[in-house]
This record gives sequence, structure tokens and C-alpha cells, in this order.
Amino acid sequence: MERIFPDSEGTVRERAPGPIDVETAVFDHVVEPVAYTCLKFMLFRQGTSLVHSRHGRVHARPGTLVIVCGGTLCGGIPETSVTVSTAYVSLDYLLDQLTWRLHGMLLDRHEAEQIAARAFRHNMWDIALAPEMASKMAVLLDRVEQIQKAGGGFYAIESRFCALLDLLLPLLPYTDVPDGPVRSLAGNGVGGRFPPLRREIVDVGEAVQADLARKWSLADLAGIAHISPRHLTRAFNESYGLPPLQYVAALRAKEMAYLLREKPEWSVETVGRRVGWEGRAHARAAFTRLLGIGPDEYRRRTRGLDLAIPGPDLDETAPGVS
Repeated sequence: MERIFPDSEGTVRERAPGPIDVETAVFDHVVEPVAYTCLKFMLFRQGTSLVHSRHGRVHARPGTLVIVCGGTLCGGIPETSVTVSTAYVSLDYLLDQLTWRLHGMLLDRHEAEQIAARAFRHNMWDIALAPEMASKMAVLLDRVEQIQKAGGGFYAIESRFCALLDLLLPLLPYTDVPDGPVRSLAGNGVGGRFPPLRREIVDVGEAVQADLARKWSLADLAGIAHISPRHLTRAFNESYGLPPLQYVAALRAKEMAYLLREKPEWSVETVGRRVGWEGRAHARAAFTRLLGIGPDEYRRRTRGLDLAIPGPDLDETAPGVS
């Protein structure tokens, strides 16, 4: 699926060959915050981890299913190591499944779009599965992954994945959906999957990433893309599901998380200024709002330090900040 924020090595896009992609991996290191255009269904198999986003924190254990929606910046801090099976699922594909599952209950496809837009955009929630349910899901995810690795076709993958959806869809929040404006998820997809990432949008992202400390305005960003601020906002909403300045804030949070891990001698205020946030209070509030965890706690957890012992604030040791 498509990554919508660059990782630490600058990777912007990763596209799977179809609407479903499953992989099982062992993580023994911090998983940096990242967001995708698709949904992620993460089944925790072994070990424990703190999963965090602006929508809260989950202490995931074996049998925990964490669902991360499209456009949600989410990271993880394993406790020693954790094994996770992750299914990346296209929003449009899930919309098709939702439409037919609720057939007879909905007036038309637009109602399914309304449910999906509210429930599956910018959200995260967790479900503690019963052992039998977790075991069934693990077997199905393993089978999908095996078929993928063997070069199996879409229908072989879909038949197994539909069995997983049969278990999963009753757990999804059809009635308890967040309030807010409805945004259609269909109509602009490539091959019925997801919107294209336009070149001018990539240019804007690269420019911001190269100079995060700059006080970016909507007019600045529109100038890079050579389109009007209104059209830029529309293009960002189509590609990422969020407006340009929120995208900038998310990039800052990602870079701040990286510096908190890699520059232990720098204070929170110093790191915040490096990414474009003025003052300690602003940096703390913005980071916490976007990643669901405070910068001090994030640094100490990712470095394996005792959370009960307060750490020093080392502004005077950080270079190059006035």
C-alpha cells in the first residue's frame, strides 16, 4: 500500500500489487510513526508493545487486534520484541465488502461511503480477541501471506481474506462512528483502489521535508506546486485525506520523534525548534496531540529508561539553537 509520509530514509510511496497485502514481522526496535492511505489490521501474536497515535494509546498483547485507519500517523514501542501480522487493506476494497455485507440495510452505496468515511478515516481502535478468534485470524493471515509469497493470484488471496473479513467485519464500529464531516472514499481511485499521488504534491512534501523549521504558509506551499491555495488543499485532501498544513504538522511530529530518539542530549525545546515549533510548550503540545504520547515519555520509552526517574532538561548542551 502507499506510504503517505516519508520514512527516515526519504521513502514516500510503497504500493502493493493489489488491494490486500499481508506480512508478519518481528520488531525489536522502535517503529517510527508512519501513515498509509489504506487501513492496517495488526494482530499481535507474541510480545507486548505500546502503539500510539493522536487517537490514543494501546498496550497491545498477544490476541490484541489494532485497527489503524487511513491517514493516521501511528508508531510503536515494543517491550523487548513483538511479533505482528499486519493486513494492509485498500479503503475502496473494504467499501465494496461493506456495501454488500450491509445490503438491504442501506439505501445505496453512498450510505456505505458515509459509514466508511466516518469510521475509517483518521482513527485507531483496538479489540481484545478471544483466544479462539485470535487463533482463527492468525491462521487465515498466515495463509494469505503464504499465497502471496508463492505468487498466487488475487482470487486465491481474496477467498482466504474474505473468510477473515467474515470474522472481522462484525467487530467494526458501524453504529459508533466519530462525528464530523463525511468525505467520500470512492470515485477517484486508480483501478478502483486509491487516489493517485500527484507530482506537485510530492514536490511540496519534499520541499517541506528539506526545510521543516521554516514557517510554512498555505501560500508558500501553493507556490511550490504552482497552483492556487484552494486547488492545493483539494489535491492534498484527495491524496492524503488531510489539508496541507496538517500534513506539515505530521511531518514535524515524525522528525521530532526521530530526533528525540537519536539526540538524547538535546532538550525537547531544542528538538521542537529544529522542526519548526516555537517554544517548549508548543513543541510538547503539538507532539502529544499528533502522536498520543508526550515527548519526554516517548524519548524515555524508546531508549528503555526508567519512566519513574525524571530526566534532565539539557537546553544548554544542544548546539546551534538561540
